[in-house]
Amino acid sequence: MISANTTVKGWAHSGLDNKPASALPAGRGGHRLSPQRSGVVDPVANYAFDDYGSATRNFHVYPYDKTKDPRNLRHVPHRHDFFQFIWLRAGSGELECDLRRTRFRADSLFFFAPGRMHSWRHEEATRGVLVGITPEFFNADANFPGMLGRMPFLHDMAMPMVALEGAAAREMDELFQRMLDEVSRPEVGLEDIIRALMTIVFSKTRQHLKRVQEREVAAATGGAPGLASGDGPRSDGVYPLAQRFRVALEQNFPKLLKVSDYATLLQVSRSHLNEDLRQHTGRTASDHIHDRLLLEAKRLLVYSSFTVSEIAYQLQFQDPSYFGRFFRQRAGVSPGTFREREQALLLNG
Repeated sequence: MISANTTVKGWAHSGLDNKPASALPAGRGGHRLSPQRSGVVDPVANYAFDDYGSATRNFHVYPYDKTKDPRNLRHVPHRHDFFQFIWLRAGSGELECDLRRTRFRADSLFFFAPGRMHSWRHEEATRGVLVGITPEFFNADANFPGMLGRMPFLHDMAMPMVALEGAAAREMDELFQRMLDEVSRPEVGLEDIIRALMTIVFSKTRQHLKRVQEREVAAATGGAPGLASGDGPRSDGVYPLAQRFRVALEQNFPKLLKVSDYATLLQVSRSHLNEDLRQHTGRTASDHIHDRLLLEAKRLLVYSSFTVSEIAYQLQFQDPSYFGRFFRQRAGVSPGTFREREQALLLNG
């Protein structure tokens, strides 16, 4: 099994991205799970920020039903290389995100961090606003995650949506409509205005999720709602090490897979990093790295045409048999069985 503290060899295969497409069953709408683009097969459908034709370098804002996405294939499982936020004032259907599904309704906010696999099945006409931002929009990196680092909901693996009601829904709608209005008549300071409005969106979403968490804790314990552990008042100038680690892991995965590398990158000792992660997440750095490896393995197994061996090497396993044992220990089945089961669910769902 791969070890988070063992150096592993990468795999250079210059021809991999240009290999002929292997046959994959067609998904909803007749589109293959691994779409082709100009004769090149992507490992998964990656929608880049530049694909949206934004006139600005670090953000874009569009009406959801008129998104300038040249593919416009929301029903195809895909991911982005930027943060995407969608406010749906009208519509309903089903969202699939990282192999989990949930129903959604009008007055729902969705937030996708870079890399999260998702697809949509709309059952009613939708109306809303789509906002895309790059990490650079908030000058975010592992050493200074800033606003993005203070929003834990952007980095965990829960279903990335919240459903609002009443005054909260009207307030959220006003914020997104204001962004649409601002980009329709761009003037000096536009980027600062969008950044300020998105900061309010982030903060309101965090407040809502905090209240939901407090109610769930109170219901489970029979006590009065109180402050959830690990998320108390904190100076805006202090960035929890756990959040910095999560940002660093996403930015450097799968290039860095050793705990010592992340400790060096974050300028702390391995023991301090693990202690902080246990306190704030209940898991060690190795646990988080292995979780991320497992998630990416599942994504590639289900949504790409790569063989199990190719996936193993891409994830820096020295031997595909190590990958098979790693996967079986954590998923309970072999990679091949998992792929067959999940693709059957996708195609028959």
